[in-house]
Amino acid sequence: MKIKNIFCLLLLISSFACENDGINQENLEQVQSKVYLSKTGEVAYSTFDFGESELTYDVYVNKSGYLDQEVDVYFETDTSILESAGLDTEYTKAYPASVYSFDSDMIHMNPEETISKNTIHIDLNEIRNLHTENPQWNYIIPIKIATQENSLVQVNEAKNYLLLSIDLIVPSVELVNKGSVTDFSFDPFGGESENKLLLPIEINVPFANTEFDFNFVSEVDAALLAAYNEKYGTDYEMLPEGSYTIPELSMSAGEDSKKFNITVSVDALDVVNGGKYYLLPVRLVSSGNDQVPVEDEAVCYFRIKQASKWTGRWDNTIGAGETGLSTTPGTTYNTALYSRIDALENFTESTIVAAFNNITDNDAILCPGWAGTMFEQCSPIIKITDQDAGNGKKVVEILAGWAREGAGWEPVTTADNKSTYDPVTNEIYLDYTGKYSWGDYHIQRTYSNQQALN
Repeated sequence: MKIKNIFCLLLLISSFACENDGINQENLEQVQSKVYLSKTGEVAYSTFDFGESELTYDVYVNKSGYLDQEVDVYFETDTSILESAGLDTEYTKAYPASVYSFDSDMIHMNPEETISKNTIHIDLNEIRNLHTENPQWNYIIPIKIATQENSLVQVNEAKNYLLLSIDLIVPSVELVNKGSVTDFSFDPFGGESENKLLLPIEINVPFANTEFDFNFVSEVDAALLAAYNEKYGTDYEMLPEGSYTIPELSMSAGEDSKKFNITVSVDALDVVNGGKYYLLPVRLVSSGNDQVPVEDEAVCYFRIKQASKWTGRWDNTIGAGETGLSTTPGTTYNTALYSRIDALENFTESTIVAAFNNITDNDAILCPGWAGTMFEQCSPIIKITDQDAGNGKKVVEILAGWAREGAGWEPVTTADNKSTYDPVTNEIYLDYTGKYSWGDYHIQRTYSNQQALN
């Protein structure tokens, strides 16, 4: 009984399938075959300009629908498309017919073919001339396809035209770190120190380089340094000649990008107690290849900071003779000391800037007050001199007293200075009287155990 039921069910399904197959077949035969362009509307074709005289562009035609019919597809240039496509014809012009040609004005598609192509040959020399003479115009090639009026295969009117523009891009060598300022530092006072710095330069080309060799020319230009200092209000120095080596910069076919290192010999640089900044501006001048020039303003900057002998964190211990301030003798704070260049780099208070600009001595040291802040009167600017103070110590000058901006305090004057520096123990001892309009106070503190500034 079950076998009989299953057989009947299969027979019913088979009958239903045959019926539907006939219906689908009949419907499909009513589907009109049509041809259309694979890419339609406005198409901008961008390509690098390596000086070739001709460019080829393939236009593809698709055929859809059920009917297996052959068809002839005709290619026309129709300037009326510009207006119907809504383009501003005042600035959009059709290329003259002399600029381009088709492999054929007509392609034949066999019944089984669903895609075919026609190739446009474009005269690049004419395009260059036109774009140079009329840079304000946007040129296009207006392409339209058609079939014979009585053809069983008609054109899909929604996809029957192409507005092709050609964008020739002059390729250029790119300096990857163009315009950048890359920072490096060295510390000649910190014991073990690097004896050289490697300054990286990276050059690339924005295309697959299968055929070009490059021999780049670079230069270090003092005028760039002067312009930089003027623009940013800095006083960086040029790296001394002989302290750096620029390698041979070259790139061969098959290489799209390459990195180089400029080597700086730290031992050849001046060492000053207060630290200093160098700036090395490097310009990429030429690629050695007329077809692929160097991009405009291919300049990068390397800023090299020589650390100060005094910058760092120090244990600031209050002496028993300190009076007139809210400090407790014997208390030790961890205080950051700054050289002139460090202070100007790290602080924005106008009083600090003004004080250092008046002093203009790179060996000057800013000693913030208790706990390393400037929230009380004792934030002097000092200098460790070469003057003998006895017992192997050096005289410490108090260059300026300083009061925190905005707190309502006036600048400090100082007297009775007995401050010294001990090069053996690396200790700074401050001992002087500070004078305010509201009264005097006495500073007596020792800075010791210098650590790195973090």
